[in-house]
Amino acid sequence: MKRTCLYGGPLFDGTQIYEKGAVLFGEQGVLGVAERDEPFDADEVVHVGGDWILPGLVDLHSDTLERCVEMRPGVFFDVAFALENLDRRVAACGITTFCHAVSFADHELGLRSPEKAEELVRCIHDFAASGRASVRHRVHGRYEVGSRMAAQALERLLDQGLLDLVSFMDHTPGQGQFRSFENYLRYYMGTFQLSREEVERLAEVKRMGREEGWREVVTLAEKIRAAGLPFWSHDDDSEEKVVFVRELGVGGCEFPVCLDAARSAKERGMFVCMGAPNLVRGSSSNGHLAAREAVEEGACDGLVSDYYPECLLQSAFIAGRCLGLAWPAAFSLVTSLPGGVLGSVWGRLLAGGPADLVVVNAAPPWARVVSSWVRGRCVYLGQGFRREGAELREEGPRERAGRMS
Repeated sequence: MKRTCLYGGPLFDGTQIYEKGAVLFGEQGVLGVAERDEPFDADEVVHVGGDWILPGLVDLHSDTLERCVEMRPGVFFDVAFALENLDRRVAACGITTFCHAVSFADHELGLRSPEKAEELVRCIHDFAASGRASVRHRVHGRYEVGSRMAAQALERLLDQGLLDLVSFMDHTPGQGQFRSFENYLRYYMGTFQLSREEVERLAEVKRMGREEGWREVVTLAEKIRAAGLPFWSHDDDSEEKVVFVRELGVGGCEFPVCLDAARSAKERGMFVCMGAPNLVRGSSSNGHLAAREAVEEGACDGLVSDYYPECLLQSAFIAGRCLGLAWPAAFSLVTSLPGGVLGSVWGRLLAGGPADLVVVNAAPPWARVVSSWVRGRCVYLGQGFRREGAELREEGPRERAGRMS
């Protein structure tokens, strides 16, 4: 079986940095990581010319697929077509483990209905098992409080082992993401082109079902814990909310609305994640907690791409260059820390671990992915490699089609 060595640049293994690192790997996984000037003995040797060698990025929350299927309100594309194109895009972003955030809600529009969401999850699994996928595709199921039919769909998927992470969200106006009703109106009227009267009716339905919905969350929480899956909350807006969800067994807090909530979650041992687009832009699109502030205050454990995959890699370099984080801490935000939510081997370069890695040219203004590798195979190849020995090329879809995800 072919063995590949990358060397000739700094290497981050998920914990520490080797100033002159080398990694040996193959389809069976990582075979060795070391500080050394010379390459390991390998069939294929690549000098990276001073570029960074990093573990593949781990993205725990991206709803980009929903946007790729429904590019405009009411304008739908085939899910398989959207998945195939998004897969290649994600590989070019250096993301090797990609969690599709799929929303389940009874009274939402577009793809977030229970039927459409369940169909989306099954399509993701079919694609991941088809042999055509470049990266590892996972599913983050998101439950909207007050959605009885959505809860039933989520339970079916839980029973069938088709979810990797579950979170719950409450978009009732007056709290969480929509602390003011005007923000709620603006979002739904703008995103779904609804009238004010239609949005007001939608809000009333949410309010009426909220109390029963939280009872449903308690039942779901028991099943999620029994399945051994990571369980998160969404848009926590106060210390009281954090205390409440922690008592339900929630272990993660994504997109806390304010610093108090983020700090409270950290103090209670919860994994806190913020949006990479927020950090790259320097502010929240909703006027909530800035990711840069959360990172600077030590109240952020990981970053997720949310709606813009290209931001994930950039956010780590901004954290290092602009926020003063040491490089191991900055890179950990998008590799080993989020990877640890899914299991101890993800987002790391360890002997015996998965051979998922990325080579990055860090030259300003924006870091650039030079190559991405998944299961020891090159799935994205840009420019800048220095080959020694066998010719390096990106694996094509026909070669991927013969192997299972």
